[in-house]
Formats: sequence, structure tokens, C-alpha cells
Amino acid sequence: MRSAGSVGEMMRTRDEIATVGVDAPIRRVVEVMAAAAVEGVLVIDERGRVIGSIADEQLVARASSSLNRSWWRCLLAADGEPGKDDGLFDMTAGEIMLKRVVPVTPALWAESAITILDEQAVNVLPVVYAGRLVGALYRRDLVRRVLQPLSGASET
Repeated sequence: MRSAGSVGEMMRTRDEIATVGVDAPIRRVVEVMAAAAVEGVLVIDERGRVIGSIADEQLVARASSSLNRSWWRCLLAADGEPGKDDGLFDMTAGEIMLKRVVPVTPALWAESAITILDEQAVNVLPVVYAGRLVGALYRRDLVRRVLQPLSGASET
């Protein structure tokens, strides 16, 4: 594989990433993910530290197991209000987040980030510099950046 560069060159900056507080309702998690067009959010505590993440597949799996109707019907409900059987919407980010957090530095090479994403089974890596969250590297962005030169496609 040809070198794809460093995490710092590919990450989304702090202003471009999706974060929610530990007490955020799941409806808010979905809104934040959609607004940022990402497949996951980082969950932060009151001090701004990353303490977990929630990926779209977690929401789908949880919704599928807890709802009497399909997950997408619940998310696209015309009235926008969860029904009494929609246990997922009664939960908070802290209750369903993946607590496995794998912070990386901006200097880490993309090849190493790919390995970490695969080995840790996460979709997003918080990027931390001097103890502060400075951005995030999403699997989707990394795959797009690495594979795009191979396909000859232009960035959108």
C-alpha cells in the first residue's frame, strides 16, 4: 500500500466532528450524526474528555432488538414522537455507548490507524494532542482517502 499520510492530514477537525454529552437522548445522537454526515459520534463527559462512542450499527442493532416495529420506521415516524414501545428513545448516549475508546495522535500514520480500527472494531478514532480532543478520524473518511487514488475518482 502506498503511504496515505498521517492521521493529522486526514482527520476531521474538532469543529467538524460529531460529539454528544453522556446524558444526550438517543434522538439527539441521531440528529447530530445526520447533521455531520458521519456514521458515529464521540461521547464526551463534562470535562470534554472522550469516554465512549456510538456508531450507526449500534443504534440499528439496539433499535431492532427493542422495538415492536422496524428501526427505520421508528426513526422516520411522521409525528416525530417516539411511541411508548420505543425503548431506544428513552435511553441516553451513556447507556448505549461503546466504552472502548482508542485515542490516537495526529502524527500516527494512516496504515497504523487502519490496523487500530480493525483490531479494536471501532468506526472512529478520537485524535488527541496534548491531552485535548483536536479531531477524529472516521473509518469512512480514511477508506475514501486511501481508495480514491486507486479508483481515479475525484473528491466530492
